[in-house]
Amino acid sequence: MQRTRLIGLLLILVFRADLAFAQELVVYTEESPPFNYTREGQLTGSSTEVVREILRRLKQPDNIEVLPWARSYKLLQSQPNVALFSTTRTPERESQFHWVGPLFTVHFGFYAKRDRGLHLNTLEDARQVGSIGTYKEDVKEQLLISLGFTNLDSSKSPASCLKKLMSGRVDLWLFDNMGMPVVARQQGIDPAEVELALPFRSYQSYVAISRQTPEPVVRQWQATLEAMAQDGTFLAISRRWLPRESIPDFKTAQQFAAGAPALKIYTEDSPPGSYLLDGRPAGFAVEIVREILQRMKQPDTITLVPWSRGYRLAQNRANVALFSTTRLKHREKLFQWVGPLYTQTWALYARRGSPIRIQSLAEAKKIKRIGTYLLDAKEQYLQHQGFENLVSAKRNLSNVRHLMDGTIDLWVSSDFNMPYLVRQAGFEPGDFKRVYVLRRVDNHIAFSLDTPQTLVAAWQHCLAQIKEDGTYRRIARQYDVEVQP
Repeated sequence: MQRTRLIGLLLILVFRADLAFAQELVVYTEESPPFNYTREGQLTGSSTEVVREILRRLKQPDNIEVLPWARSYKLLQSQPNVALFSTTRTPERESQFHWVGPLFTVHFGFYAKRDRGLHLNTLEDARQVGSIGTYKEDVKEQLLISLGFTNLDSSKSPASCLKKLMSGRVDLWLFDNMGMPVVARQQGIDPAEVELALPFRSYQSYVAISRQTPEPVVRQWQATLEAMAQDGTFLAISRRWLPRESIPDFKTAQQFAAGAPALKIYTEDSPPGSYLLDGRPAGFAVEIVREILQRMKQPDTITLVPWSRGYRLAQNRANVALFSTTRLKHREKLFQWVGPLYTQTWALYARRGSPIRIQSLAEAKKIKRIGTYLLDAKEQYLQHQGFENLVSAKRNLSNVRHLMDGTIDLWVSSDFNMPYLVRQAGFEPGDFKRVYVLRRVDNHIAFSLDTPQTLVAAWQHCLAQIKEDGTYRRIARQYDVEVQP
């Protein structure tokens, strides 16, 4: 009987693997030389040929379709099984899509007509010009909008932006260092007539895959690309169009980590995710992070600190990781993210026997005192909801005691932490009751923005492997943590 069940399970796994392998993606791109563009009626370019080789190795049809960027980007956001390249990977976009890459590194800058003699020193100078030509819904336009620029002139193509620049209809054009000369030559314009007035930022571009696409499909694409890098195909294709400094080096997580900067890794006392045991950090989230460090052959520098201290360090210093950090909209641009580590439900808790009943946030705002943890995500969430009745504590354990002695009326906590914190404070979970559910959230590892993107991507890939090979569930069982299937 056991053998029959085992064979059945293996057949199911094989079927699922074959199903994932057979999944075809609808693949879109745009006219953006030298990465993807039409030459003599044929679609080509560095990224096009890389994606074409991935499709060939996966035995998928070459169904790449050229569309205006805005249209294909909307399809990527709304439809399953859609791939779009070349898509710049930014913190703002990170959680919206799956990512396969990197394909290349690009440097953005503000370009001016050379005979204007327009040279800028700061972004503030760029805000003061009459208008800046941007490509509709392109990442560069999105970045300027997020920075509060109001002098943008949006066009349907990079060529239109350049024409406006040369005719004096815009003062600047935000574009990339490799695409600029190609677009200029296509329009019969000498690239020497255009000059860089102000460097902006550098990013890597990827294949973006719609969020609804099964993760095994995404992993196959990434594995195929990495295999191309290992056998030399990726480099051979890319150097036909790109300078060497723009071609990413593909390494395994371990190879990359060997030359990566040392990380400072912080967590807090928040059982069962993280706490001190015999003077050493322990807990479910700690063991997951420790497993990543071990696989990447990086030193275990995990340190327990007060949450407010770790949070400030992750915001202000390079090469810092902080866990477990709840991923919220107002935090999205503050960090780079790896996860999720786990999911939890936030709620307001009262003492057992308390007469407090709450049906809405509006009613919760009328409660006299709600205990929160300084700079914790739940405190920040309530502050953004307009709560003015919060009593902030530097240690979360203090909230348990304050609730029991009547110093506060409610305490905001989660189903993940509450029972452990209560017992740590010397009480029992039965001494408390949940009176109102706030929301369900995911907790991640947050990396400072100055941490190399490639290292962050390596951590994400390693976490995916840990979940896939069963290690994640083994650690969860060890700490009696329930995880989603």
